[in-house]
Amino acid sequence: MIIKENEELKKYTSIKIGGIANKFYIPESIEELVELLKVLDNPLVISGGSNLLIDDKGKFESVICLREFNKEINNLGDGVFYFGASVHLQKAILEINKAGYGGIEYLYSVPGLIGGAIYMNAGRGYRYNQSISDYIVSVDVVENREVKSIPKDLLEFKYRYSSFQDDDRIIVGAKFKFPRCSSEETSRLRDERIKLCKKEQDNSAANFGTVFCIANPKIMKLVSKLGLGRKDGVHFSKKTPNWILNEGNGNFHDTIQLIKIVQRLHKFTFQKCKLEVKIWR
Repeated sequence: MIIKENEELKKYTSIKIGGIANKFYIPESIEELVELLKVLDNPLVISGGSNLLIDDKGKFESVICLREFNKEINNLGDGVFYFGASVHLQKAILEINKAGYGGIEYLYSVPGLIGGAIYMNAGRGYRYNQSISDYIVSVDVVENREVKSIPKDLLEFKYRYSSFQDDDRIIVGAKFKFPRCSSEETSRLRDERIKLCKKEQDNSAANFGTVFCIANPKIMKLVSKLGLGRKDGVHFSKKTPNWILNEGNGNFHDTIQLIKIVQRLHKFTFQKCKLEVKIWR
């Protein structure tokens, strides 16, 4: 168990914005995580931090980081794999492909962990109707301070949504079943994804990735073209619609204001809009 005091949370988010954790816990096993949950009252939990905006003026009593506690990788045969919540997506995908299976190569560019990907039900995009939950068999969670395995049919997954977003269960790991796929095909799909990201995604500065999971494309293209925000702080990317970049001096308040502008534009034009980024205040 690693315990830090007065830890800067911006180090743990992809947008590089965040306040202070009075106590910051990094459990290194499932047992340590369970023991923490027995003694802490309502701790906040952070995984890969790619879809998280934290108030940089905030002080948070207890924060648990899930990056180290379960890195288990187990090939169970016949396309069935178990991955711990702390396993990086890229590593999981390479393990799947190495064994002759595939299915989630479109997530190869995502700098997240298995647990966070399940929590967000990470996917390829609305029009493709593909997400990581397509291959889930069951998910192991900590619920009421006990580890339980929950079959997929008892969970709810929708576009960029899982039922874990509405409760306090913590994802420990999951069992998946993937289809057969040749190494040539999976290699092509990974390369295709990387080339697409280089062409269409703006990774010139810290960012969340996609800000809104539901948004009008025309509105987002307009916002992207305008590049709203500050050049030395947060602003909308002119290359990638629906992305906010942090050039180094970005803060929570300015980011919230950018988000509100988009929400107002959608409301004014009677268009649907749903925020994908989770906010800690």
